[in-house]
Amino acid sequence: MSLRSRFGGKLAGLAALLTLVLLWTGCGDVFRPVAIPIVQPGGDPQREHHTLVVSSNGSNPGSAVIIDVSGDTNVATFTGNNGVGRNPVYATSSAGTDFAINRDDNSVSSFFVPTVPGQLNRPNLISLPAPTPAAPTITPAVPVFAAVAQANLYVAASGRNSVFLIPNGATAWSLEIPVGNNPTALVATPDGTQLFCLNNGSNNVSVILPANNTVFTTIPVGASPVWGAASSDSTRVFIVNQGDSTVSVIDTTTETVVNTLPVGAGPNYIVYDPTLNRAYITSPAGNSLSIIENATATAPMAPPTVVSTAAAPCNAVSPISVTALADGTRAYVADQVTNNVCVLSTVSNTFIRAVSVGSAPTTTSGIVADPDSTRVHAASSATLPIASISRSNNEVTVTTSGSNPFIAGQIVVIAGVADITYTGSFIIDSVMSPAQFTYSQSGVASSSSGGTATVGYVSTIQTSNDTLVTESDGITPLTISTVGTPTFITLTP
Repeated sequence: MSLRSRFGGKLAGLAALLTLVLLWTGCGDVFRPVAIPIVQPGGDPQREHHTLVVSSNGSNPGSAVIIDVSGDTNVATFTGNNGVGRNPVYATSSAGTDFAINRDDNSVSSFFVPTVPGQLNRPNLISLPAPTPAAPTITPAVPVFAAVAQANLYVAASGRNSVFLIPNGATAWSLEIPVGNNPTALVATPDGTQLFCLNNGSNNVSVILPANNTVFTTIPVGASPVWGAASSDSTRVFIVNQGDSTVSVIDTTTETVVNTLPVGAGPNYIVYDPTLNRAYITSPAGNSLSIIENATATAPMAPPTVVSTAAAPCNAVSPISVTALADGTRAYVADQVTNNVCVLSTVSNTFIRAVSVGSAPTTTSGIVADPDSTRVHAASSATLPIASISRSNNEVTVTTSGSNPFIAGQIVVIAGVADITYTGSFIIDSVMSPAQFTYSQSGVASSSSGGTATVGYVSTIQTSNDTLVTESDGITPLTISTVGTPTFITLTP
């Protein structure tokens, strides 16, 4: 009996609930089976949509930055003692709560978008299994991904080969679901009835039923699955297999692979465009973008169109992320080596221009589009050689050998300096020029040479003319500090 025939009778009853589940995310662990309701602040229609960026700060707590949907305003920055856990690698949102998946802390941070100017709610920390002095042999969760199904959060734990359930409104996990080896990603169907866990180490997919939180079946796919997406009608799930450069197309009614499609070499990421019913897959190794047309159950699926990103005007080297405009006119591809975001015409499936964002986007899912199709946000990390660095009266002056839109209040990571007392993460106090800034650090007057300065930020592309949004001078690109090296950017509903 097919899954849909077994559970078809429940779909109507779930319809009202599932309209809230607009975003698919990943799976996760939790440590203590305690459920404590989170009291949420009042709603603010202006902030139903926002861009969420999580960033790593080495061994320090990570950060989260919330950007207004217009792309021009930083609504809130969670950092330091009010930051998220160490090395956040994924982020998502559900029912008004944002989540950061903290790999190195074996935890999930949950926090709210401020509804009052100046309001800052310290994130709640949901602990996942990890060794402690009292229990040193516990296998750590190592969370890497999350997804939302039926308003509950599921977290993929690559260290324990499992998926953890965090119920809606809870501050602890309630169930651990065993899956295959090294789960790396999750895909929830838009109707919320199925959750697909991609097991990179066993080359298969575990199908979890959120109705009873059990594994219904396991489906073999290609080699080393790394990312996935679902069609808007919930009839197809697309699994990106990095090891053999294919996409496995799963029929969610029969729970079988109905197509195995060749794409560019070494694919790493996929997004589904519900406006055009097509899927886009980036391939860093193949320097290409693959396009799967008519990606629904009611239309035949032709071999993908593979478009090179190497030639002008794109001139990419390693495309790692892609987003599509909701109006169906264009797709935007971010390259991790050059500083280009390439613009694809969806009519001709050709690249029509490239937009320089100042430094290369460095994260999988490093680019997202606003729902009104007016803005595209690219998360970047710029590392510049230090020409000189010196300290006087507890103020350090850094001069870089290249220009970057440094921002006061931005975190800069100094590394590789001959005098190691300068090494670490600091907050920029003032900016004298695009190549010079200062920060505070106590110590004797001294100077040194070598090293690098790394800053993270978000650039915004205005889609009406595919140019960067600028400061009031009309020249300087408007950038928003990510307070660390961005690791993931997403648009939340």
